[in-house]
Amino acid sequence: MKNGGLQKLLLGIVCILLFIAFSGLLIWSKKDDATEARRLQQLSDEQNVSETAPGDEKTPGNKRENSAPGNSTRSGPAGTSEITEPGTADQETFGEEDDRGPVAEAEGIVCWGDDLINGEASATYGYCAVLRRLLAESGSPLTVIDKTIQGGGTLSMMTMAGVPEDEVSAFIAAHEAAAGDAELYITEKGIRDLTPEQLERNDLKCIPVIFMGYYGGWNHDPAELAQQQRKILETFPDTKRFIIAGTRPVDGSVTSDALDSMMKETWGEHYISLAEITESAASTYEAQEALAEAVLERMETLGYMGDQTGI
Repeated sequence: MKNGGLQKLLLGIVCILLFIAFSGLLIWSKKDDATEARRLQQLSDEQNVSETAPGDEKTPGNKRENSAPGNSTRSGPAGTSEITEPGTADQETFGEEDDRGPVAEAEGIVCWGDDLINGEASATYGYCAVLRRLLAESGSPLTVIDKTIQGGGTLSMMTMAGVPEDEVSAFIAAHEAAAGDAELYITEKGIRDLTPEQLERNDLKCIPVIFMGYYGGWNHDPAELAQQQRKILETFPDTKRFIIAGTRPVDGSVTSDALDSMMKETWGEHYISLAEITESAASTYEAQEALAEAVLERMETLGYMGDQTGI
């Protein structure tokens, strides 16, 4: 065989081997993602065993009534229900200047929402911990308050933030109406039994970063998730400065594209898409590091850091 023919044969063999290797890597990646999804789903199940639907009197100190206020829901897209927004702040005031005077200097940053790192590792590798480290390395005096929950749904987070009970119940009633006779996952109807420490609001003078929705609680409807994020923002006296971050839910019921499209439309430059800043799964150390870095960078871009030392 001539040298040219031999080279073509070897090249063909190399291409075949590369194709087989790439296919194996792709299959392994999908299996790894599926394993991680099962692990986090199990974490959610374990963490939510104490969550109860409103009206369940078996959980002491956390009895809630499953009643929606009048005219609280209206028909939503794709069989879902959309909750009306009677809140204290109009949508246009979020992130915009208004007539309430100058914004006071923030005392720190508060992280609301999902904690996706298991156990003690969260204190080192969770995005809250990484953000705290990055601020310290830069010389910033800003503190970071962690108001995240492991395996909790957005209903529990709204309750922890002090969103009125009837407004949270309205979301649950809408979920049940949309489900019909189907059984709802616990995060779509349950509220965790929260401790006094979790319910304490020591963060009202901080800039909120809301990263929630991974475990559900919003009926697979990005528009509803945005409404729930707004409910938490409305509990802060300052609605000009905030960051919203998002990742697709653990059950894969909503794609990153669908979620990001709604979030960008709603929050504009205040929104950070995890899918756009990293290819790593949301629960990995790499993704948490990337999220913390993106949050700090976006806060600098939006002018939230002021004259903080080293920023």
